[in-house]
Amino acid sequence: MAVLKNKEDLKISKELKAYFQNKFSSEGIKTILSEEDNCSKFWEKHLQTDDWSAFQILKTFYPQLHFPVQAEINKTEEYINAVLQGKDSYKNLSEHLQLNDPQGLKIKIHSSIAGTIPVVSINNNEDFVTIVQTIFHKNNPVPVPESMGAFLANGINNWARIHALKEQWIKTNSHGNWNDEFSKNILPNPDLYKDKIIVLSTKPYSNVPGDELGLSSEEWKTYSYTIRLEHECTHLYTLKRYGSASNNLNDELIADYIGISKAFGRYNKEWMLTFMGLEDYPQYRKGARLENYLKDSQISEDDFQKLTSLIKNAIETIEGFDNELGIIQSDKDKINRIEALCETGIIDIASKRGNYILMSKYNEKK
Repeated sequence: MAVLKNKEDLKISKELKAYFQNKFSSEGIKTILSEEDNCSKFWEKHLQTDDWSAFQILKTFYPQLHFPVQAEINKTEEYINAVLQGKDSYKNLSEHLQLNDPQGLKIKIHSSIAGTIPVVSINNNEDFVTIVQTIFHKNNPVPVPESMGAFLANGINNWARIHALKEQWIKTNSHGNWNDEFSKNILPNPDLYKDKIIVLSTKPYSNVPGDELGLSSEEWKTYSYTIRLEHECTHLYTLKRYGSASNNLNDELIADYIGISKAFGRYNKEWMLTFMGLEDYPQYRKGARLENYLKDSQISEDDFQKLTSLIKNAIETIEGFDNELGIIQSDKDKINRIEALCETGIIDIASKRGNYILMSKYNEKK
């Protein structure tokens, strides 16, 4: 087994230990059903039968996409009625959400190791920011980091699904009370009306230009899309398998490992260091993607230096792990690698015994 040189185990503060606490537990592991779920089936039906643009479909599903991005618009009566109650109050708006390139939105149903999921691709960078603000920030103009280029939305109300359920129920229960039915049998089963979707931009991954990696812009655009898609599908897998998909560095190193391996064929340590702003370690490039995962953390300057060392060490261990195993051979191989990384935790991965621990965990999965 390859042994990486110059790696040292650090004295970790309680704050860093808390940040890197592993949320993936093999004790609560769940079986992922392979069949298509209700969300994907509903989307597939609309994609096959509706002569609508992708943006029209999205607005039908999510009424918040009718509302412009404005401070505190989510507190208005029209917004509350539309987004929280499914009413068509958006029709009364004097101003509607406008995209620069609505035709640049594309929708497909993607099959992954975690099952099928709708994927929305957005060609215009400003439009991607708008969609992030609409879905994540309730149409408020919250700044979006330039290094953010994709997200997995988990549990977003799809009002078209709710209206379809109501219409179907009323056909056989014309004298019944839909509100009672919704409260008793629909609301407790969110899979019936809440969506999981992936939204991808087409900009350079982690806001890193292709020429910094020795790639043409078109080549890097293709790589970037593949990394993003596989990255978000890895989050989907951990969400379904372990019940967790967090916005932290633990999850990100795992998802990027799978994304890079899918796009490039093998893990590329130099790419990963650059994505995190550590290409000139021990110097850190301010504004890099690493900062996206520390916003709510109380980490001192000394802890930040230790954190960057941990991340660098973990990236090197993952490189050794990938070299040991070679090219991913199958979905089962991919799953075993993801679960080995999830169940090990970043502090252990970054330690001197990281390679040994990872390989032992991987071999347990075989």
